Amino acid sequence: MKYIFKTAAVCAVAEFLNFLSVFIFYETLHLPLFMDTIFTVAVVFYAGLVPGLIVAAGYNIFDSFIAVLYGYPFSAFTMLFSLCGISIAFITWLFARNKSEFKISPAITFLYLLLIVFITSFCSVFISGIIDYYKYTHFNLPDMVAPVKNFTMSFLSQKFSLFASCILGQVPVSFSDRLITTFAGFGVYKLAVRFFGEINN
Repeated sequence: MKYIFKTAAVCAVAEFLNFLSVFIFYETLHLPLFMDTIFTVAVVFYAGLVPGLIVAAGYNIFDSFIAVLYGYPFSAFTMLFSLCGISIAFITWLFARNKSEFKISPAITFLYLLLIVFITSFCSVFISGIIDYYKYTHFNLPDMVAPVKNFTMSFLSQKFSLFASCILGQVPVSFSDRLITTFAGFGVYKLAVRFFGEINN
């Protein structure tokens, strides 16, 4: 029972910190990145797959309802983007479940994290790109993230197909975001272990 309450508390704090991260880096500092999965990655390393999936899916669910509270129309597309977070949590867990491999050497840890970055970037790019393609073709709605929209329009102006433009337009932002959030999330995990111990202790 203690483990369940501790895990629930970790998920709640991580969810809040994901929103805080977006508010600071995207809304306030206007960095052209999502910055919404730092603590999702940390939770996957710290508490495992299921808590990580809960935090990943929860972000977009809460974000959708918060937008409604502020007077914006409900967006099913915001909910669909939770698929990106879910894929990030799952792929990260595939590596994080065997934490002993992250203790071999700093170089090995760096390479594992870089591999997570590349694979999660690949998945995020295609999932987001397909969602954007559907939005464009059926509702003529561009991506709400300005840099992604600008990159997509740039590819379209170069006579790329709409599908290719929606995919390629995600690459610069998604890769940069995954690079920062993956390494930052792992750093948060290491700090959590140092100050609070392993979650099952």
